[in-house]
Amino acid sequence: MTNVDPPKSVPEGQETKYRGLYGKCIEHKLDAFPEQSKREDLRKEIDVQRQHRKLISYSIFPFVQDRPAGYKFFTAEPLEELGVPNFDFLLWNLDGSVIFGEAKSSIPNSAESVVNQLKERKQIAEEHKEYIEEEYLGSEIDHMEFVLSTYANHGDKIAKAIIEEGAKFITWVVDAYYDTLWVRQARPTSFPDNLEAEEPDAMLQELERRHTHDMAALNGELDRVTTSFGQADVLPTAIIVDQLRVVVQARRVEGRYPCVDRADIEEYVSNSSLNYTEERVTGIVDDLIGAGKRINFLSEWDDERADLKVVSNYTAKDNLETVLEDKWIDWRIEDMKEDLRDECEERATAELGKQKQLNEYGVGVPDSEVEENLE
Repeated sequence: MTNVDPPKSVPEGQETKYRGLYGKCIEHKLDAFPEQSKREDLRKEIDVQRQHRKLISYSIFPFVQDRPAGYKFFTAEPLEELGVPNFDFLLWNLDGSVIFGEAKSSIPNSAESVVNQLKERKQIAEEHKEYIEEEYLGSEIDHMEFVLSTYANHGDKIAKAIIEEGAKFITWVVDAYYDTLWVRQARPTSFPDNLEAEEPDAMLQELERRHTHDMAALNGELDRVTTSFGQADVLPTAIIVDQLRVVVQARRVEGRYPCVDRADIEEYVSNSSLNYTEERVTGIVDDLIGAGKRINFLSEWDDERADLKVVSNYTAKDNLETVLEDKWIDWRIEDMKEDLRDECEERATAELGKQKQLNEYGVGVPDSEVEENLE
């Protein structure tokens, strides 16, 4: 029999019966729980997030290191604070032009679904134009362009889908092997209906204008431009295990203990090239420390050498990242099992209530029906 404390709603004298019902339910649920496949799914989720972050870094690097055609990187995840669907990055030049960019490290078979997502985000960005002017730029926007950035092996697929859907997005592709980025154009298998031109050559010219930057100099400067990753380490909408990498990067070793000060994390986030406000940095760091404690990766350290201790016997960064991922996966798995426990608590309580009601009328519940209700 499972040794569990019944909820207060269980009538006095029914505790043993509740434990029996709950025990049958949770035993069945845990036996059927596909823990190994869930762990594999979570590791894939970590890898997808890592690839997404790298692609954002590749996309913004030229605009962090230099100013192609006057454009500079302004911020990551504009409008994130409003809780609305948003782009991954915002570029800006002093002439009042902005570029909203979305990074997609993989493209599904139905590339049209990505185009539809981009259309939604484009509409939201346009609706918040005044907000961006006032809260971000401090000046008016005269021209807006929208970019989809992906890896080179997905470039043709998404570029064609964008064209054939009649959408106005520009495709950037990244070659991670050669660390280069360029504007990708593709010849469509069919022309969209919303072209003004009627002759094939003129239609192709119109598509070229539509799917390249209005500023010719930018197209030229982004022709196989050198790029790199490592610029986007902290993305507030990323899964927390990916964000907590900054703790590993900011950590130091005192004696044989990996540790970190809050100030070290704040400095790392502030210097991450993502141009967050001081208030936003404070909020991000609060969330990081809280999450680190929840998954038992960080703990308060009663030692004057540092504010926080990394809960690990390892000190090397690569080992600590592995520990971080393992702890996050363990925490997520335990959270899933806790949901099963909550479900069994509800079912066992409901079954007790049902039996009590039927007993009052002198009708019992067959054991087979009880077990079926608990599955």
